Amino acid sequence: MSDKFTQYFLLALASLLVIFFAYEVREVLSPLLIFILAVFLLYPISENFYANRLIWICVVLFTAWFAKTLSGLLAPFIIGFVLAYLFEPLTGFLMRLHRRITRQVSALIITLFGVGSVILAVVFITPLITAQLSALASSLSTLSEQAELFVQEILAHPLATQLGLNSQDMQDSLIAWLRTRTDDIGSISANAISAVASSFPQLLSAIIDIVLIPFLAFYFLSDFPDIKATIRQLVPPQYRTQFADYASLGSEIVRQYLRGQLIVVFILILFYSIAFSLIKLRYPFLVGIVYGVMSFVPYIGGIIAFLVSVLVAVFGENVTQTIALIAVIYAAGHALENFVLAPKIIGDRVKLNPIVLFLAIFLFGYFFGFFGVLLAVPLSAFLVAVLRRYLAQREAATASLYATSPDMRATATSQPKEEVKEF
Repeated sequence: MSDKFTQYFLLALASLLVIFFAYEVREVLSPLLIFILAVFLLYPISENFYANRLIWICVVLFTAWFAKTLSGLLAPFIIGFVLAYLFEPLTGFLMRLHRRITRQVSALIITLFGVGSVILAVVFITPLITAQLSALASSLSTLSEQAELFVQEILAHPLATQLGLNSQDMQDSLIAWLRTRTDDIGSISANAISAVASSFPQLLSAIIDIVLIPFLAFYFLSDFPDIKATIRQLVPPQYRTQFADYASLGSEIVRQYLRGQLIVVFILILFYSIAFSLIKLRYPFLVGIVYGVMSFVPYIGGIIAFLVSVLVAVFGENVTQTIALIAVIYAAGHALENFVLAPKIIGDRVKLNPIVLFLAIFLFGYFFGFFGVLLAVPLSAFLVAVLRRYLAQREAATASLYATSPDMRATATSQPKEEVKEF
């Protein structure tokens, strides 16, 4: 008895000393070290239900911390894996096309094709973007004069005279306010230029990441079956069939949406750029890019892009006519996207109720930022598909139980039918 008491006393004393020591060296502790210590202590009793759950909680928390801490470092790996995930079906198609094409050769062809396409796009698009950006920068210097002319046109309208507005006083106050705002724009531009100059190391790191992405995509494409098999082996055997079923459903929806949306974005950029060039809107290619990129955010993105194009038109010529033409082009592009491109390219599987769509965009954007907004549609579509499949399976199970149970059938047939009352 005394030996056990002495043992427990020494264990309690040692535990207190360890806690005190951990408190004293808390500044050098890291989540990685705490995770290792927690798993080391819980692993011998992992058969216990609560210990097993604590281990899984530690794994989930450590994964979230690891992803957040190394998000910048992991960005090229994530992009490379996403590209491999999107083009993996094309790899299989090339392998089936000819027997001599191995997975490595197919992955190399797809990588070279993708890199070549990006290089060609950069070569042809960069001069257009550079020219329009320089024109936009030069027009910012005359923003004050353009704003003053626009205000004078508004205050010189007969409606302002009929309302009895003192146009001269309003014009002076508005012009003074606009001059202060344009001065702010100049200071902001100067600060932005200095920030860009000071962020040259980050720019160099981004260039290195861009060069690294094709190589990572190639290796991910080459080893994609092994990656899938490894993930499958990590799942407990009793859940593998269900996991494979839901993973196939989610993979189909996410891949269909992302790949289709990228095609839709390029088509919309081309459509809006040509249309805005025809109506002689300033910076048509930049505005077209805004429209195409904003199509990733349903409804809200289109409204933002429309307001940007109207703002560009305000400081041009024939403002009223240009805004009317922009509205017509926006309506035509919106109809093209929703009635032609989205059903044909993206498909109907990712269509959601507008209420669910808005809720998903706000929630995913709040919790996961910009990437949450981009992935709100496919992830919410996947969750809705899972919910529908679950409800269908439960209804089928109930119907099967009802069909095979004679007691339930007898109870149902013996109950009198109630009269349906009309409201």
